[in-house]
Amino acid sequence: MRHLLKILCLISALISVNQTFAQRKTKIELVRAKSIKSDARLFNGARRLIGDVRFKQDSAIMECDSAHFYSDKNRFDAFGHVHLYKLNDSNIDVRADFLRHDGDQKVAHFRHNVVLRDSAVILTTDSLDYNLHEDIGSYEHNGKIVDSLTVLTSIKGFYFHNQREVYFWDSVVIDHNNSEYQMFTDSIRYGTETKIIDFFGPTEFYNDTNYMYARYGWYNTITENSMFKYDAKFKNPSQTITCDSMFFSRLDESGAAYSNVVAIDTTQNIMATGDYVEIHKDPELLLITKRARLIYIFDGDSLYLHADTLKMCRDTSGEFRTFRAYWHARAYKKNLQLQTDSIYFSMHDSIARFYGNPIFWVQGNQITSDYMEAFIKNKHLHKFMLYANGMIVSPIDSTHYNQIRGAQMTGYMRNNDLYKVDVYKRSQTLYFPVDGGEIIGMNKGESTDMTIYVKNRAIKHIVYRSSPKSDIYPLDNVSDNEMRLQGFTWLEAVRPTTPDDIFIWKDADKKAERRQTRQVIPAPEVKKKKEKAPEKPLPPTQDGKHLR
Repeated sequence: MRHLLKILCLISALISVNQTFAQRKTKIELVRAKSIKSDARLFNGARRLIGDVRFKQDSAIMECDSAHFYSDKNRFDAFGHVHLYKLNDSNIDVRADFLRHDGDQKVAHFRHNVVLRDSAVILTTDSLDYNLHEDIGSYEHNGKIVDSLTVLTSIKGFYFHNQREVYFWDSVVIDHNNSEYQMFTDSIRYGTETKIIDFFGPTEFYNDTNYMYARYGWYNTITENSMFKYDAKFKNPSQTITCDSMFFSRLDESGAAYSNVVAIDTTQNIMATGDYVEIHKDPELLLITKRARLIYIFDGDSLYLHADTLKMCRDTSGEFRTFRAYWHARAYKKNLQLQTDSIYFSMHDSIARFYGNPIFWVQGNQITSDYMEAFIKNKHLHKFMLYANGMIVSPIDSTHYNQIRGAQMTGYMRNNDLYKVDVYKRSQTLYFPVDGGEIIGMNKGESTDMTIYVKNRAIKHIVYRSSPKSDIYPLDNVSDNEMRLQGFTWLEAVRPTTPDDIFIWKDADKKAERRQTRQVIPAPEVKKKKEKAPEKPLPPTQDGKHLR
């Protein structure tokens, strides 16, 4: 891109030269001088002019302390307090210690302590060539432009007066408002009236707290808005964002990143990816859409979460953070997977709320309900509550599933394992006791309320709270339909199985659910033990409430 800018500037210069050759030639007029001497010792017999010297060519006026005038060559050399301006353009004003002016080419070569002023900026350099016909200046040995708040320096540059633009290249540095921020780049275009900087090569932007990088973009020094493109990067003490392009407002330190966005919060161990991410000064504010994904690292493992939109903000009090994942939310972790329509989590009560038929897979247990709440403690799932049509299913093998169903359930977790479930209102259980690695029958029970103790995904103990009823049946006398509680669905085909699988939404419709009930799942096979069950159900214990 740097070479492209050079080529553009050189083309402009060549066009100017060609136009110069084609232009009407005019003579330099000597307007005045206090003393005029002809001296054969001077080169080519130039006349020596001393004191308040003034020349005129077309509308350009050139003044100096003394000069060597080569009238036959239509040029002169000016010394001391050199000053050039135009009668028809009060915005052109150039001063220097020396000037060599070629009247045929209409090019002024200023040297030493050169200062060019227009209505918007001041350009200083030690060497400036200025085309009077096209009003284009160039320098190749360090230049600096200063306006009200911004200082721009470079080794080489082009000044286009009529277009109100300056092109800089080679070691470009922009300093705004006494180092409030700085930019370092290879080549830029600066609008002297618009105050907009366009950069065309690798560019770095610094201030006290932020760092930005890109290979192309623009920055408006008035509004302090910017656009960074191609390998764009933003970094502050707690965040790093990379993307294809980025809009950023320096005044409120906010913006948006577009396409292939990767945002990392080092303080929270969170990585966010997507094709649109909002940037905020407060690292605890976040909005991600378009293939949005949140990666949360804890316990040496990563939780991958996707939804159409991921949003982190503050509640109405402004004190607590909230998190929302809405429409088609799916999550994957080695020991936990999730699919639900939307999620809401508040730091105020540390409760995650799941809407729209949530499905959880935790350590081999499938948990479903119409609405679910998960209680987080020390960054871990402490317990969960199921409301309406709650069911927990645990596979024994590819055919047999332990099942718990109730109007409302509370599940308790310990070390990421489900160990206890309280079931309320119309409680039902269906499970397959295992003895010596073999299934010995099917136990079906119900009660108004019950507590179930679980170990290694198997039901170990049940406490019936009221109106208990329990029966055990030999497997030979049980049909496939009888091995399912009402509402049973095995949704293994819906479960995310890899981090990338979270992007694929899988509808859990009833037909699909019925097809999935016979899916082979990764659980150890156990043998069925064919033996005659007692003619009557196993009796309760002495208190009439417990059944092992």
